[in-house]
Amino acid sequence: MSGRSLRAVVLVPGDAGDALRAALAGCGVAVVAGADDVPGAEAAHAAEPLDLVLVGGADLLAAARSALLADRLWAVALDLPPALELLVAPPPSLVRAASVARWVLTPDETTRGLLDSAVPDAARRSAVLPVTGRPEALAAALGVLLDRTFPDHPALAGRATPLRVVVAGHALHFLEAVLQDWRSQPGIELRVDEVRSFAQHDEAASRELIAWADTIVCEWASPVAAFYSRNKRPGQRLVVRLHRGELDSDWWRGIDAAALDQVVTVSRYYADRTRQVTGWPADRITVIPNYVDRAVLARPKLPGAELALGLVGAVPRRKRLDLALDVVEQLRARDSRFTLFVKTRHAWEVPYVWREEAERAAYEEALHRVRSGRLLADGVVFDAYGGDVGSWLRKIGWVLSTSDDESFHLAPAEGMASGAVPVIRSWPGADTIYDPTWICPSTAAMVDRIAETVAGDGWTRLGRQAEEEAAASFDTAAVLERFAAVLVGDLPPVR
Repeated sequence: MSGRSLRAVVLVPGDAGDALRAALAGCGVAVVAGADDVPGAEAAHAAEPLDLVLVGGADLLAAARSALLADRLWAVALDLPPALELLVAPPPSLVRAASVARWVLTPDETTRGLLDSAVPDAARRSAVLPVTGRPEALAAALGVLLDRTFPDHPALAGRATPLRVVVAGHALHFLEAVLQDWRSQPGIELRVDEVRSFAQHDEAASRELIAWADTIVCEWASPVAAFYSRNKRPGQRLVVRLHRGELDSDWWRGIDAAALDQVVTVSRYYADRTRQVTGWPADRITVIPNYVDRAVLARPKLPGAELALGLVGAVPRRKRLDLALDVVEQLRARDSRFTLFVKTRHAWEVPYVWREEAERAAYEEALHRVRSGRLLADGVVFDAYGGDVGSWLRKIGWVLSTSDDESFHLAPAEGMASGAVPVIRSWPGADTIYDPTWICPSTAAMVDRIAETVAGDGWTRLGRQAEEEAAASFDTAAVLERFAAVLVGDLPPVR
């Protein structure tokens, strides 16, 4: 359980509310009495900050509209309509709440899947909390969720005043869980400079943030990061998180290397590339991997998952949809039950891809091959692109990574967290992220690995092994701990 002293308000009617109050108390959370509606919860928060507000029923819409409660709202889905109605017309109050809630809590996995499909905002923040089930099951599920939401960070312990942190950059979605964590930490005061583009920002506003901050974290090694590096105060800490794209551009060149306290990359391979391309000091370059959220992804598999292959993202063509088709075609030649599910935007939905003749031709050729191929015509399914990856992975037993190159490729890690087995082509740097167990030198080796494992009833064992590796290497808690540590001190450089 989290070592923090947490305070909660429960605005959930009936027996479900009573069960939640009892479970929270059993988890060591102080449940504030007397806050019986949203204004009461706001007053309680104003008197002493709350950490979570569980709301269901008639108060849900008012809570969703409350600016004070937004970051701490846990929306409890109660009294839902029948499945088909829920899928087609979810309650407006729940839709609104999902757009701001920290968690959307459902009574069971079926309801969770329906909400993931019907309410896109719920997809990456839904969890099962059996409020009408056995008290011990509710307490256990609640304890897991509290630990996930309120991790302890030793690096921030014992501070007399909160650390003032600025996060600056464009496209901050890669840091979503990190920002959520920092907003919830009493040892951090967070402000965000979310800029218009890689190179455009309000310099006056950024200067005010520089004057305020103890630590600055720049997402992307961009001209915005260059501005912060040239204008930071002496003794102020600057951390820059670098992705693959910057190394193929000139964005990083304006950064004052002497001002960098730490450069964060996602793998040892990209740490080495960063050193080689930029010439920045090796002792300032470290690795924090991308994270996967087991609270969202670890769900029961559906029957037949061991025969289902998944590919997340099929454009641009370096994702090599053609090789994924090779794999499923050869598998179906042995066993026609194998199916490839492709969760992707289509090429014509990505403007920069569709403008390229070679990209259009590759995608059209793949679609023609699926339509006309004897073994592929009923063996490939294109699923809608979206955030409902947790629900989608329930039917997937194998996650393919057939790319020519990747900076990290999150899909195999997400699959592993769900209990699916990764099958990874040996793209550059794959072995610095994933165990060699999962890496195959060719599509033929991929086919043999999958077919032989299924025939030998080894899929369940490999799925458990993959899940354990994901927990050890990519789980949110471990990654958040490293991000908290880098705010106040240097992580070890890559050796």
